[in-house]
Amino acid sequence: MTEREQRDLAHRLSEDSNVFDFDRALELVQWRPAEAEKLIHMQEEMVKRQAERARAREQLLLAIREEFG
Repeated sequence: MTEREQRDLAHRLSEDSNVFDFDRALELVQWRPAEAEKLIHMQEEMVKRQAERARAREQLLLAIREEFG
């Protein structure tokens, strides 16, 4: 992995994290790149599931409003 790729991955890992700042994320990427990739995929999956739950809530609220006025 090139230095630029490492920095990009570290940025992705740290941008919305409460755990990793950029420097700590970069250290993780340099020492354990597979773990860093795994964390990125876990974050992406979490965001996807949150969006799905939000859509489901909106659909439920819309159905309740239609049913009960």
